[in-house]
Amino acid sequence: AITNELKKMKAKIIEKKDGLVVEGSKLEAANLNSYKDHRIAMALTIAALGVEKPSMIEDVDCINKTYRAFKKDFKSLGCVIL
Repeated sequence: AITNELKKMKAKIIEKKDGLVVEGSKLEAANLNSYKDHRIAMALTIAALGVEKPSMIEDVDCINKTYRAFKKDFKSLGCVIL
C-alpha cells in the first residue's frame, strides 16, 4: 500500500524483502490514501513535507491509534495538517 501511494507522488521505489528504498528527484503533490493505517498515514504525512504543493491524505485520524499528539506536534513544527 505505501509503495502505491508513494508512486502517486512520482517516487521511484525499489522494494526489498524488509522494506523499500525511495530514489529519484523531488516528490510531487498527490491525493493519497492511508488505508486507515496509522503507520502509512504518518509516513505519507512526512513524505508530503517534501513537496511544494499540498497533498491530501485520506483518513489521517487513524494516527490517533498510536500517537494522539501527532497533529499537535506536527503543527508545533510550523507544518499544516487539517
